Amino acid sequence: MSSITFFNDGQHVVTCSLDRTLRVWNVQKKTLVGRSFEEHTGDILSVAVSPDDRRIASCGEDETIIIWDVKSRQMVSGPLMKHTDWVHSVCFSPDGKSLASGSDDTTVVVWNTEIPGVIISTLKGHLEPVLSAAFSPDGQKIVSGSSDCTVRVWQVHNAELLFEIHVHKNWVRGVVWSPNGQQLVSASYDKTIRFWDARTGLQIGKPCTGHNTSVCSLAISFDGSFVATASLDKTVRLWSMEDHREIEPALEHSSRVYCVAISPSGAVLASGGRDGDICLWSVPDSLQRRDTLPRDLTGCVFRVDDYPTVPGMFANTWRCTLSTSRGSIWVCL
Repeated sequence: MSSITFFNDGQHVVTCSLDRTLRVWNVQKKTLVGRSFEEHTGDILSVAVSPDDRRIASCGEDETIIIWDVKSRQMVSGPLMKHTDWVHSVCFSPDGKSLASGSDDTTVVVWNTEIPGVIISTLKGHLEPVLSAAFSPDGQKIVSGSSDCTVRVWQVHNAELLFEIHVHKNWVRGVVWSPNGQQLVSASYDKTIRFWDARTGLQIGKPCTGHNTSVCSLAISFDGSFVATASLDKTVRLWSMEDHREIEPALEHSSRVYCVAISPSGAVLASGGRDGDICLWSVPDSLQRRDTLPRDLTGCVFRVDDYPTVPGMFANTWRCTLSTSRGSIWVCL
């Protein structure tokens, strides 16, 4: 599994995989929803959900981006072809009218989602592949992370490079904005998570350290109180945005972890990786938003193959097995 994202309803996640498919899952029912999305001709590397939950964007090794209608499972735009190499990252703007894609061709392309195929701007400046990109909360800026070890911030409308950060010692694999737009967070193969002033690019506080090897994915809670990171060291870790300390014990997978996402309520964390499992974890009460918190999840693993796993838990668990068209779903609650 290469990427996972929550829908804004908090009840579903969408995953993409090296099997060239996208799948939507019901978190509460622990079931696969409908048939898979299948049009890509190469491995799918990233997936994003529009703010209104009606569209999904995906990209991958076939150098294209596809925008899908969630209900019909049909393409509504694409394949969009501008990039000349693998596309690693896609993200919708906060109003859903734009989509940014980052590629091995070293560019970030900003697409108009209302007029299929129309490009708003192309951001050029990275010296190596762009591995991640994210819109600012007001949609006016984009932050990008690259295997050139830099973080760069751009103005969307005129493609102006506002500043660049040269601190990481290895690939920058994940970048996010804080919900208030005042901070940036970056995660790197150098095993660190760093925090930056979004206006100046100056580092804020000390980096988070604790992962034993490359950090592959980064997510921030909707209230901006904590971030979650996924690593090749087979763990997911939570970090405080306030003091940059690790929160709670690391969550352990049975194999390398490639992606992580946080539900809108902050109550559930989803992660996935090499073994193809979707792991759901209950976030400690002290970190959750105080509205509409699902109370029937403490931790679970959606099994889509026969590989055994024993997930880490925050609480006591019980286990049952459900059936799907692709095998068993192991649920630990």
